[in-house]
Amino acid sequence: MNCQKQYCFSKVPIFQHLKAHEMEEISHIITHHHFDKGDIILLAGDRKKKLFIVRYGRAKVSHISTDGREYVMRVLEAGEFFGDVTLFNNEPQKSTVEALEKTEICSLDGEELMKILAGTPVTLFHMLAQLSSRLEETENQLSEAVSKEVSERLAAFVLKSAATAGSDTFLLTLTKKDLASLLNTTRETLSRRLSAFQKEGYIEMTGKRIIIKNYDALENLL
Repeated sequence: MNCQKQYCFSKVPIFQHLKAHEMEEISHIITHHHFDKGDIILLAGDRKKKLFIVRYGRAKVSHISTDGREYVMRVLEAGEFFGDVTLFNNEPQKSTVEALEKTEICSLDGEELMKILAGTPVTLFHMLAQLSSRLEETENQLSEAVSKEVSERLAAFVLKSAATAGSDTFLLTLTKKDLASLLNTTRETLSRRLSAFQKEGYIEMTGKRIIIKNYDALENLL
C-alpha cells in the first residue's frame, strides 16, 4: 500500500527540500506498517535493504552483547530514520529496533531509493549529514558515560525529553531498566537519582509522567 507522501515526508528533514516530482517518485516506493508496544520492528542480523522512517510513536535501538546483555543505544522519535546500514554496504543490521508504544513506520525500498538518490545528490548529502550527526551524538554519549556523573546524564535526558515534547511534562516511554541502560548505570542507581531529583524539587514524577519543576537546577547539573 502506498503511503500518502504528505504524511510520511512532512516532518522528515532529509526529504523536506525535495521538489514535487521527486516527492512523487519516492511516494511510490513507500509502504507503511503499524506496530504495538513491544513489537520488533527490525531484528539484528536482518539484511533487508530498506530505509525505515518513524511516522509517529517511539522505538528503541538496542544491541545485545556477547554475554547476552541488552544495551539501549538511542530512542527514535517521529521523523527519524534507521536501517541505513544495509543501504550503503552488505553488512547485516547491527541492532534490534523495538516499538516503545503504538508506532507507525514508513519503509522505503532500498534499491529503488538509491536509484532516486543518484539523481538527487542534495538528498544524499542531507542523509549523510544526519548520519554524521548521529555518529557525533553516539560519541558524545560514550564520552558522557565516562566523564559525567549519573545525575548529569539524567538531568540531560530529562531536559532533552521535555524539549522534544515541547512541554514541561512528558511521559517516560522507556522502562527504568532501559533508561538505566541508556544512561549507562544500574536500575538501582537510577531509582535513587530520580528519588533525589524529586526530593530536591527538580521534578515531580507520578507513574510514567515527569514534570519539570526547576529548570535552572537541572541545567546547573550539566
